[in-house]
Amino acid sequence: MAALNRATKANYVIHDHVEAETSDREDHTFCGIMFPVKCKDVLPIDHVVINSVSVRGALGPLTVWVTKDENINGEISMCKKHWKKIYQKTHGRSFRAYKELDLSSEPIVLKPGQVKGIYIHSTLRGDEAIVYDNKDKQKTHDDSFLTILPGRAHVSETPFGSRPIWGWGHAWRDNREFVGQIKYGAIYRLWNPTEHLCFGTKFRSLAKNLFLLQRRIESPFSTLPDDCIFYVLNMCRWDWMNDTAGDMKECQRELRRARRRRLEREADDVLMEGVDGSADGGHVVGGDGDELWVHNHEGNGNAGGDDGDDLVDTESDEEDGDMEQDDDDDDDDDDDSDDSDEESEESEGYSWGDHVGTRETFVYNDFDSDDTDDEAAGQNQQQHHHHRLLHHRNFRAASIRARANILSLFRRSGDGGSITGHHHNDFEFGF
Repeated sequence: MAALNRATKANYVIHDHVEAETSDREDHTFCGIMFPVKCKDVLPIDHVVINSVSVRGALGPLTVWVTKDENINGEISMCKKHWKKIYQKTHGRSFRAYKELDLSSEPIVLKPGQVKGIYIHSTLRGDEAIVYDNKDKQKTHDDSFLTILPGRAHVSETPFGSRPIWGWGHAWRDNREFVGQIKYGAIYRLWNPTEHLCFGTKFRSLAKNLFLLQRRIESPFSTLPDDCIFYVLNMCRWDWMNDTAGDMKECQRELRRARRRRLEREADDVLMEGVDGSADGGHVVGGDGDELWVHNHEGNGNAGGDDGDDLVDTESDEEDGDMEQDDDDDDDDDDDSDDSDEESEESEGYSWGDHVGTRETFVYNDFDSDDTDDEAAGQNQQQHHHHRLLHHRNFRAASIRARANILSLFRRSGDGGSITGHHHNDFEFGF
């Protein structure tokens, strides 16, 4: 029965906890620091458990917060209602050695590819509570499991407060880095047929060879059923075949490049199908130097067909989505004013120096953390150029369809057709 009921993840956390330590230049000290942490998907891990963070400075009454949202999609809201407090304790001064903040009662759990924001704050009066640095590079720390990204420093003695200690200016400082240590453990995924591609090339080769041996009559493995082979592989650790994080990282990089090339080819094929009328039985006619794509439809003679409908419906959906987003933003603003007693007091009577705009969302650069900074920047530029090119191509295709509809409309009108009444609904102008 054990072979039929295979586990999907390990029931242990690695005993020698991984310690991620950042650079420490002691550029600044102040009240708090917020930074994103990303769990990488290079190794076959089920999740990472952050058990503690360590900081240094004058410290005092410390709190640690983590974002509530599971998918923050490149933006971290600085409103208190989007954060959960997981630690609160007063610590003595420790300017030289790191002071560990034990999060084992409420550890931070990260799934592969997931990003969460961590916010460490002290209500100690003055500007020496927590040490942090200026942003020095795109990634504060990067290993096989986690990537720590640059974040924001906080210069207010109130958690998520918008008023600096000197009473004017912005309470948040962009382009700052966390200084300290993060201790965590990883729970690995176990091999199953559905998880086969998550393992390294050497491990996958082992699985293939085992099943090849099982299919040969002269092999002792031929007496074993498939479930037994599954169980043997299920009990093997991902690195027993000497797969390394570097090898798996390079393999995934090649897969991403191949995926990008495939998407570019598919985008070019879609464009060619839209421009070349022969793909759908249409024909191209000239007019003022531009090509017009005219469909040959049977039945009611509708030109543009469902493509025009899709374009118009998509645009209206986008407009509706924008209006709904505006409404949601208004609702969030209303909710923020009632979020806490401190914020309510500020909203009752603003004095000079309050800057509620400093609670704006923090946008982080969430490129693939196993790429180098230069390569990732180049990929971002290529993707941006590719998106602009696709947008231009889609707009041109929509313009061609709209011109074809107009041309067909006038042709029908010249043949005695009517452009009013129920015939009006047969034409959609897909700009």
